[in-house]
Amino acid sequence: MVAPLLAASPMTNRVIVKLHNPASAGFRVPLDADHMERLKARAGMSLRRLRTMSDGSQVLELPARMTETRVAEVARRLAADPGVAAAEPDRMKHPVLVPNDTNYFLQWALFDATGGLRLPQAWDQERGAASVVIGLVDTGIIAHADMDTARQVPGFDFVSDPFTANDGDGRDPDPTDPGDAVTANECGAGEPAEDSSWHGTQIAGVVGATTDNALDIAAVNHGSRFFMARALGKCGGFTSDTVDAMRWAAGLPVSGVPANPNPARVVNLSFGGPGPCSGVEQAAINSIVAAGAVVIVAAGNEGGSVAASSPANCTNVITVAATTRAGARASFTNVGPEVEVSSPGGELGDGVLSLFNAGAGAAVGSPGGDALAFVAGTSVASALVSGVAALMFSANSLLSPAQIRDLLQTTARDFPDNSCTTANCGAGIVDASAAVQAAFAAQGQVSIGGSSGGGGGGGGCTASQRTDMGLVWPLIIFLALVRIVSRRRLQR
Repeated sequence: MVAPLLAASPMTNRVIVKLHNPASAGFRVPLDADHMERLKARAGMSLRRLRTMSDGSQVLELPARMTETRVAEVARRLAADPGVAAAEPDRMKHPVLVPNDTNYFLQWALFDATGGLRLPQAWDQERGAASVVIGLVDTGIIAHADMDTARQVPGFDFVSDPFTANDGDGRDPDPTDPGDAVTANECGAGEPAEDSSWHGTQIAGVVGATTDNALDIAAVNHGSRFFMARALGKCGGFTSDTVDAMRWAAGLPVSGVPANPNPARVVNLSFGGPGPCSGVEQAAINSIVAAGAVVIVAAGNEGGSVAASSPANCTNVITVAATTRAGARASFTNVGPEVEVSSPGGELGDGVLSLFNAGAGAAVGSPGGDALAFVAGTSVASALVSGVAALMFSANSLLSPAQIRDLLQTTARDFPDNSCTTANCGAGIVDASAAVQAAFAAQGQVSIGGSSGGGGGGGGCTASQRTDMGLVWPLIIFLALVRIVSRRRLQR
């Protein structure tokens, strides 16, 4: 049986108390009424002794089910008693979700202990809240049998140039991907012919494919909603279109476009191009982050420096490099001190499985049937992290963009070899289980707002952000112990 979508926080109504030598501490086992009164006074609430465990620890029942965060505070108060050696919540355990999707066993990026995201343990804590929305700025989306339309909220097509749009018009409310195939020289002299990438559908599949439906693949996030803000088409996409799509995704106003009724908390940008971060890009990102949304960006696939690829080199974003199944640096990934974290991006011959379309897409209306494909790139690495960030917001809606970044970095696991270091691939490989656990642990200790950090090495916290995070550092430490000029290339 599949575990249900979990509530906003794990709950329990028990605490485990280990006593020092009971006799020397003035306790008798089993605890009598006087001694229970002493512990009740410490706890600040009624307690009932249930039993003695095999190691002599006492299981005490609280008056009601509470969040683990609150029970942990009760345990801290009990541990302050001189007769108590240790106290901890009696946490509820659940079966770790193993989706029944037919190709889940091929999705190493989700579960592999070395190179994967360790998502089954994260799903045991949180599978995604419908209140959290993910915005995908990409090539558009096409229907697929393994994509639940009930989880999709209305998107928009921001491609203003009819040639690039390839759908017969400019901007409109339909973000369907008609295909972005091109013939030789169509995008410029010497440019090769290419079939349609169906890139946006790949990214949507990573984030939101229907999971545990005995079909195709599982997604990172099983409950959060998502939409497509189409900004890329044939030969790429203009910065002016991608910026408008980014702003709209976060619920910011865009001239001539209806307001977005479902603002995203997570905005995924799996595209890029050479050059510095432009002023309009940086201004848009700053506004998005100020609105409380996190911006997650692919590092780029040129095998060079992130500093030369935009928007990955912008500040206030979480830039994601790609690693392999072995946890090593992917040969294609851009790297540098601007990278915050790494995530599975695969390698040629050992990619990440996602949704695809069988059509070449050389003309309008030419999509084919549903398909799957192994893809490799920082695009998929970024999308995976976006899905994890949405799980974190589901666990704790009060997290700020800066705190999402900090928790992702602090809970990331070490690189298994020296092909990646914290100087060029970020803080480590994202550990979804630890990140979601840290998000739960930070409940009641965070607030929305603030910058997502400066450029380089994961950015920097402002003084106010450091104050927010200072409340949760002990818990965190424990949990951790396509080109723009003539066109913008997809990071595929």
